[in-house]
Amino acid sequence: MSPPGPLILAVSIALLSGCVRPLASNWYQSETSKPYDDVLAELELAITENNFRITGHNHIGSVIRQRDNIDFPDYDTFQFCNLTLARQMLEISPAAVSYMPCNIAVRSEKGKVLITTHLLPADGPDEKLNAFFRTMNEKLKKIVDFAAEK
Repeated sequence: MSPPGPLILAVSIALLSGCVRPLASNWYQSETSKPYDDVLAELELAITENNFRITGHNHIGSVIRQRDNIDFPDYDTFQFCNLTLARQMLEISPAAVSYMPCNIAVRSEKGKVLITTHLLPADGPDEKLNAFFRTMNEKLKKIVDFAAEK
């Protein structure tokens, strides 16, 4: 059985976040007191301004609210990719396709908006791939931080 994909992992973390905080070293998180919709808009802007294309936006919380007609917190996930960077990564390591696309999860919790991304592992045996992942991790952190800025 293959490991869960990045999207399944991000959604699982977002849904379980009420009980478990993903603060291990392979996660990066910022929080803000800005309105949730402002964070989503700024996240979309930051993703596109960093030359990524949004490939998916899941409105998990609002869909649950509508479907079940209940009060439910906001949860959203964004998936995004840059084909030039994807090609570079795949030329280094075809197996790295399992890290695609990039994901960021957004959620409301205790009056704050939390923005979380899964960082790529930069400590493997291939130094060229590690260097690529370090650069990507800086891009991901920059996007998260921009959405959280006041």
